[in-house]
Amino acid sequence: MNSKVSVEGLTLQRTASNNTHQHRRGIVGDDATNKTDVASIRSSIQEDVCFPPEDPPNTYTIDFEDLEEFVAQTHTKTPVAHPFMPRFTQQNEDVKKVFHDLRHGEGLHKVQNLLHKTSVEEKRAADAPDADTAGEAINGKDIGPDSSSENIHRVSSHSETQNRFTFFSSEIDETIHAPELGGLLMPDETFRDIFELGPEGGVWWLDMLNPSEEEVFAICGAFRVHPLTREDITTQETREKVELFKSYYFLCFRSFYSLDKESEDYLEPINIYAVVFREGLLTFSFCQNPHAANVRKRIGRLRDYVNLSADWICYALIDEIVDSFAPVLHDVENESEAIEDGIFTARFEDSRAIMQQLGSCRKRVMTLLRLLGGKADVIKGFAKKCNESYAMAPRGDVGLYLSDVQDHVVTMMSNLTHFEKMLARAHTNHLSQVQLAHIELGGRSNVLLGKITVLATILVPLNLVAGLFGMNVHVPGQDAGGLGWWFGIVGVILTFSAICVGAMKKLNYI
Repeated sequence: MNSKVSVEGLTLQRTASNNTHQHRRGIVGDDATNKTDVASIRSSIQEDVCFPPEDPPNTYTIDFEDLEEFVAQTHTKTPVAHPFMPRFTQQNEDVKKVFHDLRHGEGLHKVQNLLHKTSVEEKRAADAPDADTAGEAINGKDIGPDSSSENIHRVSSHSETQNRFTFFSSEIDETIHAPELGGLLMPDETFRDIFELGPEGGVWWLDMLNPSEEEVFAICGAFRVHPLTREDITTQETREKVELFKSYYFLCFRSFYSLDKESEDYLEPINIYAVVFREGLLTFSFCQNPHAANVRKRIGRLRDYVNLSADWICYALIDEIVDSFAPVLHDVENESEAIEDGIFTARFEDSRAIMQQLGSCRKRVMTLLRLLGGKADVIKGFAKKCNESYAMAPRGDVGLYLSDVQDHVVTMMSNLTHFEKMLARAHTNHLSQVQLAHIELGGRSNVLLGKITVLATILVPLNLVAGLFGMNVHVPGQDAGGLGWWFGIVGVILTFSAICVGAMKKLNYI
């Protein structure tokens, strides 16, 4: 697949420009007002009905003019609800302002200030999904004071709040990253130029991270995406499924947050949506994840060995999401075995820590079971559709590859079930150990109390004798000289004590 665009021109000339192109002129006067009202009424109709009012003559026709008009206009950004999604911050506006200044030849110090401002985010994004694009901003060249806007690719950091749009095409030798939709274009370039494929065919891929509702509406409208699909994307549909439409099929697949194991959001589910056409695909996600970047790396390694198509990229995305569960399962397996082995050797003082570890591990297993639970059926149904005569179902060996992914999911589910049984058995054994320890401790307490009772039994009559001889009355031997009576009394006490102790031992009381 040979590139039809110069690599040098692409690498150094990408800017996040919203004023790159000349767009269609707006209509003025009363006609403009009437047509605006008609457009608003038509938009409201599309939102209310669950099917397109009119089927276009060509079901796969990208409205590039709508995209360019959307980029040319200023829109508010309504975030799509997500519990821990990145928000639209002022930093985005700072980035766009810097690029605007660069295009007008203003100083470089603003870029340096912005980079210094976002240094923390850059460090945090070192392992982010778009970390594979590090070093593409300048293409190995220093930015001098005489550098023009054409020589600037992108100097924005690779954090999730900026590079939200990623475009890949088999006709281009590099992957394009931009914070805004308009940033995918170079000066004097149109969307038709980057989406257009050669006569031999090819594939394009537009990946969107945390798009706003307005951006989803504009893109879905330009690509003739069904309102039901758009609704599933904007409402964050959680049920995994594959739906076939006239010109595309829609995939909803669930992954999990895995960028920070120490975060409280670790293993929280995130949704990945893919709209797959014959010539390319659109993917939507609303939380930072490494799947798209890993698929692009895989394409780079296998580009000369596979017949690259939109169906294959969709399969690779599914395979990447399923494979991302393997390291977590490996950690759970090691932890489960460690817990099971340490149950019978743990001290009684460690029981609280072991219970917390058991609870945390079982919670992780149940979370993984919930995430993997519906994937086998979805992939099985998808692979079945690939082997049937559906117009938009994938062709070729994709169904065979999907069956292999299904086998992996079934194996993971079996392993998780086994881990849950191991942890349940370990939980029961630990509770038994704690109960035995309590019984043993109670037995020791009873023995100690028995000894104390025997001692008290012996001392009570001796205390009585000592009390009698200590009374202020005339007692036997009071007037006798010497120590005979004293030794006699002590001897009686000792003899009585020895007799009581012997009797208690004979009766196994002590």
